[in-house]
Amino acid sequence: MTGDLLGSTWLLPLLALAVLADGPLPFLPSEPVLLSSVAAAGDAGRVAALAAAAFVGSLAGDALLYTLGRSSHRFLRGRRDDTWVRRQLHRRPILTLVAVRFLPGGRLVSVAAAGRVRIPVTRFVPATLLSSAVWCGYMTSMGLLIAPVTRGDPVLSLLAGIAMATVIGAAGECARRIVARRRTAAPTTPLPARAALPTAAR
Repeated sequence: MTGDLLGSTWLLPLLALAVLADGPLPFLPSEPVLLSSVAAAGDAGRVAALAAAAFVGSLAGDALLYTLGRSSHRFLRGRRDDTWVRRQLHRRPILTLVAVRFLPGGRLVSVAAAGRVRIPVTRFVPATLLSSAVWCGYMTSMGLLIAPVTRGDPVLSLLAGIAMATVIGAAGECARRIVARRRTAAPTTPLPARAALPTAAR
C-alpha cells in the first residue's frame, strides 16, 4: 500500500495539500512525506514533479498564513518567538522568512507575523518565493541523499524520511535554543560613570 501511494499520481496533489496544511497545523509536518517520496521516486522527472508540488503547496500555505496574520490580532498570541521575529521582519524580511522556516513551527510564526505587522505584499511575495524555493530545494536534496540507502523501497523510504525529518527538526530546535540562550545571556553595556569634577585645592 505504501508503494502504491508513493508511486501514485495522486501523491502530487496530496503532497501539495500536506505542505499547505503544515503551516497553520505544524503538528502535521510534511517533511517526511516529501523526503520519502523523493527517495522512492526513481527518476529525475518524478523528483522535479514532487519538488514542484511541494513548492506550490508552500506558496499556498504561506499565502493562507499571511492572510490569517493580517486579519486576526489573536492568531499569534502567546507564541514565544513572536516579538523577536516581528522585529527581524521589519529589518530583513527575506532573510528572516528563509532562516526561521527551518525551525520547528517557524513557518507559522514568521509568515503569520509578516501579515500581522503588515509587511507589504510587494516585500512579502519575493520573500515567500525564495523561502519556499530554498526549503523545497533543501528537502529534495535530502531526499536524494537517502535514496541510495533505501534503493527505492517504499517502506524504507518512509522510515528514512521520518528519521531525516526528525533529525532536521531537532537540529533546528537546538540552533534556536542556542541563539535564544546567547540573546538572553548577552551582557548589557553599562553606562559610563560620570567622572567626578575636580575640586579646587584650598
